[in-house]
Amino acid sequence: MERFICCSFILLAGASARFSRNNLRRGLIVLAAGLAVEIGAAVAGQTIRWGVLMLLGASMVLWHLLGKYLQKLPRAALGWGSLALFFLSRAWTASAAVAAGWLYPLGFTAPGFYSADYFPLLPWFFLFLLGTVLGGWCLENRDSPLLTKPLPKALTWPGRHSLILYVLHQPVLYGISYLLWGT
Repeated sequence: MERFICCSFILLAGASARFSRNNLRRGLIVLAAGLAVEIGAAVAGQTIRWGVLMLLGASMVLWHLLGKYLQKLPRAALGWGSLALFFLSRAWTASAAVAAGWLYPLGFTAPGFYSADYFPLLPWFFLFLLGTVLGGWCLENRDSPLLTKPLPKALTWPGRHSLILYVLHQPVLYGISYLLWGT
C-alpha cells in the first residue's frame, strides 16, 4: 500500500509540474523540506537518506532544466520511454552494489546502506516524467467535462497545501502514538 501511495504521489507531482509557473522555486522549496525531514528524523533517532521529498524536489529542478527539451518529444514516446526506463533502471540499480557510498541519490547503494524512506532518482525520476506526460494530456484536454467539474473545497484545500500536510503528518502521528502507547 505504501508503494502505491508513493507512486501516485510521484505521478501527481510530475503532472503538477506541467501546471507550475516556477518549477525551480518549487523544487528548491521541496528540497529544503526534504532536508528538514532528514535532519528531524536524525534528531528523533531515525535514518532517512534521499526520501520522497528529496526525489520530488530534485525532479522538479531537473524538469525545470530539461522540460522544454523533453516536451519536444512525441508524448507517446516520452510516456512509453519513461515507463520502460523506470523498470530497466529499477532492475539495474537493484542488482548493482557499489563501494562509493555517495551514489545513493542516483540509486546505487553501498553494502549496509539503510534509509527508512528511500526514493533515488533511478528509477523514480522516470515515474515523475510519466506524470509530466499525464499533466500534458490534462493541459491539452482542459476543456473536458472530467477536468472542469468543480470540486468541493474540502478536496482542493489539501491539494493546495500538500507539502505542509506531508511534512506535519509524521510528527503528529508519532505524537499521538506516544500519547496512546508511550513508545
